[in-house]
Amino acid sequence: MFIPCTNESDLITVHYDDLLNQYMLHINEEVVHKLSLTNRSDFACFYQKIIYGQSPDRYDKKGNRTKLTQDYLVPLDVEGMLVDCRTADAMRTLQKDAFMFVQYQETHQNIQPHRKPSVIMYGIDTVSRTNLRRMMPMIYEFLKSPGWFEMMGYNKVSDNSFPNIFAMLTGYSPETAATQVCNTDTDGCLDKIPFIWKDFKKEGYLTAYAEDEGSSNTFNYLKPGFSVKPTDYYFRPFITALEKETLIQFCPGCFMKYCLGRRLANSYIFDYCRQFMQRFVADRPIWGMFWSTHFSHDDFFMLSAMQHKILNDLLNFEKDGAFEHTIMIFFSDHGARYGPLMRMKESFLEQRLPMMFIYLPPWFRKMYPQYADALSQNQKRLSSNFDVYSTLKHIVNIGGPLEVRNTSWSFDCPQCQSLFYPLPENRSCLQASIAEAYCTCHNYQEVEEEQSWTWRMADLVVDRINHYLRHNHIQHLCSNLTLKTVNITEQRMDEVEGDESRPMGMRHYHTKFQVHQNMAEFFATTLYDVETEELEINVELISRINRYGSDSVCVPNKIQKLYCICLSKLRTIT
Repeated sequence: MFIPCTNESDLITVHYDDLLNQYMLHINEEVVHKLSLTNRSDFACFYQKIIYGQSPDRYDKKGNRTKLTQDYLVPLDVEGMLVDCRTADAMRTLQKDAFMFVQYQETHQNIQPHRKPSVIMYGIDTVSRTNLRRMMPMIYEFLKSPGWFEMMGYNKVSDNSFPNIFAMLTGYSPETAATQVCNTDTDGCLDKIPFIWKDFKKEGYLTAYAEDEGSSNTFNYLKPGFSVKPTDYYFRPFITALEKETLIQFCPGCFMKYCLGRRLANSYIFDYCRQFMQRFVADRPIWGMFWSTHFSHDDFFMLSAMQHKILNDLLNFEKDGAFEHTIMIFFSDHGARYGPLMRMKESFLEQRLPMMFIYLPPWFRKMYPQYADALSQNQKRLSSNFDVYSTLKHIVNIGGPLEVRNTSWSFDCPQCQSLFYPLPENRSCLQASIAEAYCTCHNYQEVEEEQSWTWRMADLVVDRINHYLRHNHIQHLCSNLTLKTVNITEQRMDEVEGDESRPMGMRHYHTKFQVHQNMAEFFATTLYDVETEELEINVELISRINRYGSDSVCVPNKIQKLYCICLSKLRTIT
């Protein structure tokens, strides 16, 4: 069931004056009377500007209190404000609110001899293609409309949000970026990374980036963030101001902030996105990514409650005419990685196949029918984040000298390509730079009868995790793990004999197991020889499949957290 942040009507509403190119704030006096319980209009509203400093990632301070008059024109330098309306004697608060503005700005743009499509990426964390159908069937029906293409073979390339989004926006994995550009964990690195928005910017696009969570923000959770404003419109300082200055509400089962003041955290992101398109999309090409985490990351049932809200977002884009100009990518980074869905038989697919829908506007389909045809063909073919990057790169270069078929744009996947060209029907995960641990193309079958070697293999995996903790010098912080039970063992059935990439006698297996320490559960893909007990595994590709919460607070590294049960957090299991 959807939970609203407030049942009160809006005391102040925002309108945009197209002649003046300014926002106007209208005070609804009927609401004032209702809230003040009187017909008198003796009240006062003030706003304070949200000011961010030299660092674009930090909210700096509030400006001076400025009185609001009826139909107040918002100054062009105000991109965000906190509003406080009180009775005339200031004894009682009538309503507090907050507003963000995509202020119109005259900017230099490269005049293109051909029409360029705008690109809007609307993302929701932790939504698989199957769970979208379960929890948001109305949205799924909307996404069957003409012009929408579902990439049913879209397969993630890494475990969690950052590396999957990073691959999509850069064509690199974080590990390769560390050797080729810089380490994303170090200060200043993210400013040097060749994000796709830089390419769009060079081609005359206006750019925007927004997320609805401050603490778990993609580029700030255990990352240093940006020291230079990355896009023309950047929401980070505003979300941090909202989290600091407004009343935060959590919903039942929510671990992330659900309401910031009177509004859903997601609503601020959608409003920002909609304003961005309303201001510019009919006049010039724009690129923006708007990413929502707060309602989907920790409770997959919340998707159902939010269905009407997200559907209304998409319908509003349609009503505004934004789809006439825009290639829209409606997507996620991965499916559920822990929780009750991990006990389902199809949990392997749930984790690895996020939703990915791409909309092409009518004029684009008419001008480039070959690209629409290829995208249609690719719907049931294997694709990955690196292909999406190549598609974005293709859009940047469309009609230009670099728009050459089969141009390899992704550093980490030289065989990846734009989805506007047909993908190979028999494409392998290796060709799409998808590791075996995440590959959904292979046929695994459960080993029905419990056998001693299945326990031995899982025990060796646990041993490798312990070795990993020692290798990273955190064994004094993290408990040594011991195997408690093996839940499932699966064997790959479509191995090709004589495959040179696989050592003789070794086969691929899945093992799902639990350790004694805090009842932690893991899922691993291994190469294992039953006879010799030789095992090959990349520990950092092992998934933690139950919620680890504060188990790993003693280590800062995002990957190491998956395998660490802090000695200080060990629970006695009875």
